[in-house]
Amino acid sequence: MIETIFVPRGAEEKAVRAGLGRAGGSIRVVATGIGERAAARAAAVALANGNVGSVLVTGLCGLLSPAFAVGDALVYRDIRRPEGEPLPLDARLTKALASRIPHSQSGVRAVTSDTVLVTAQAKAALAQRYGAGAVDMESCAVVECLQAAGVAVAVVRIGSDALNDELPALDRALDGSGGLDATALALAMIRRPLLGARLALNGMRALAALRRTIAAIAAG
Repeated sequence: MIETIFVPRGAEEKAVRAGLGRAGGSIRVVATGIGERAAARAAAVALANGNVGSVLVTGLCGLLSPAFAVGDALVYRDIRRPEGEPLPLDARLTKALASRIPHSQSGVRAVTSDTVLVTAQAKAALAQRYGAGAVDMESCAVVECLQAAGVAVAVVRIGSDALNDELPALDRALDGSGGLDATALALAMIRRPLLGARLALNGMRALAALRRTIAAIAAG
């Protein structure tokens, strides 16, 4: 059903590969950088290298609705840029994936952001303006690129921070090339230790849920 998975490199990629290993899956994994420019580059390179088949875009996301909790698997219905129209995901593929993921949340409308939303106020404003239940930084760019080439795409993301969760200033840790500056990330966590501790705990829960989700998809 799924031939290629796109996922941000680092911890999210490792979780995906662990899930595939648990299920004995042989699905191709394409690791992207963080953010839409890095994700778009990865999608373009993958297309140039040959047929990607049916695609799943996955990783972690921010939650924009109180109906969702950290660790929930969100199956996107569509995704949009703030300035654009919603892009519907492949309905057949989306339905098939939702049926394989225990307790998944389906029909989620999502929006992309070019920055990390670190305050509850910013998340609430985005949710209210666009009626979105989730936000991430890569999916829209990958979907745009692949759909333009006629590829069937679905998106499943795992919630890693709740609507009311405040985050450390993670934007300062983005290095501009799709990676994370480890020193800047450590400083951001140290400056807000309580927020950093919650982020780390939620991250572990979300990554464990990502592993389980990918294992369920690959084993189906």
